[in-house]
Amino acid sequence: MGKSATVLGREIGKTGREMNALLHRYGYLTGEPGAYSLTDKGKKYGTQEDHDRGNVRSLHYYRQWTTTTWSDETLAALLNDMANAPTSPEPAEAFPDDDVTVAEAESVGATDQGAPGNTGTRVDLRMVAIAAALLVGAKAAQIAAPHARRWWSETAVPATSRVLKRLKRQDPSDNDAET
Repeated sequence: MGKSATVLGREIGKTGREMNALLHRYGYLTGEPGAYSLTDKGKKYGTQEDHDRGNVRSLHYYRQWTTTTWSDETLAALLNDMANAPTSPEPAEAFPDDDVTVAEAESVGATDQGAPGNTGTRVDLRMVAIAAALLVGAKAAQIAAPHARRWWSETAVPATSRVLKRLKRQDPSDNDAET
């Protein structure tokens, strides 16, 4: 025991993320990235161990995580499953991949074929990203508005009026008229 998904993946030219996706696809893992757990099949080859560090009374300084380690036989079993599968199982990539940019993800006007018998819905990921950014911006403005109003009335307006009064007292055109 003792190999991580990253170490297993290096042996066949895959990253840790790709290896976890393969282990998920062939039934060794269940869940989603960051929250995988072992299936009954996975428990034959791997173990999971919970870790924690920090002060229990402080959420900011208390961390918990789980590590999964795989036996040396795991890679052979996975490769055997991959070779003996009549057809490749459905990809386990039903969850979003956080490394894909909008431009890489899908071209404009791509068709979503999610449900069987679905005729397809036009999806423009750039428009979805713009809409999400607008919603986040609107919520931020809504949260900031009371603070901005208070700053304006208590700080900006009095400071501006003080500066204007000083400038009126030191107006150079008044000095030119006196001479």
